[in-house]
Amino acid sequence: MLNPIEEAKFAELKDKCRELGVPAPPEIHIGFQVHDKNGVLIFDDLQRGHSWTRNYYNLLYACATSGVGSGSASFMAGYMSQKRQSGSIDNIIAGIPSSLILTIIVGTGDTAFSVEQTNLATQIADGSGAGQLSHQPMAAAVSTYTAGTKTWKTTRQRIFNNNSGGIITLKEVGILSDNYTYLVERSLLDPAVAVPVGAQLTVTYEITMGFSAID
Repeated sequence: MLNPIEEAKFAELKDKCRELGVPAPPEIHIGFQVHDKNGVLIFDDLQRGHSWTRNYYNLLYACATSGVGSGSASFMAGYMSQKRQSGSIDNIIAGIPSSLILTIIVGTGDTAFSVEQTNLATQIADGSGAGQLSHQPMAAAVSTYTAGTKTWKTTRQRIFNNNSGGIITLKEVGILSDNYTYLVERSLLDPAVAVPVGAQLTVTYEITMGFSAID
């Protein structure tokens, strides 16, 4: 559910960016739909995601500058590096992919967001065992341009099936980039999303960026 107060602040930010002649940062809206085992829609919600991680900002800067990274010694303020889910740290230049591959992941953890996070708090494993969801392949990306608002929107979607035998409640979602390596976004969910036994969950990321400041 979108927060009207927060949406007003984002609208104000976009207005200020237009005044300055610079595009506002990319925005994220995340849709959740749950269909029960009979195909009946039982949950439908839209939430705003705004939790880009340090991996994202470092990658964004590196792509813009092609500057030399600071090696793989540390991952924190003052270092231009990327940290994998495994915990290993890469020089940011080595981490710039030739073609960006994104995938949606989901979890049950509710640890507060930190820009330094490189994993979901409790990522749900792929499978049909207890506490697992069957992960379907990512749908092909769909990008559109709306001339009226001069906005680009890219939609990324993934389906998860609950064949575990028990209810699974999502409390977090995220995006991994570069072949499932770097967590670039993590959002806590409010409300959480309950996926009953036999149900199918569809998670849709809509990433938009307005170019009215320069177009």
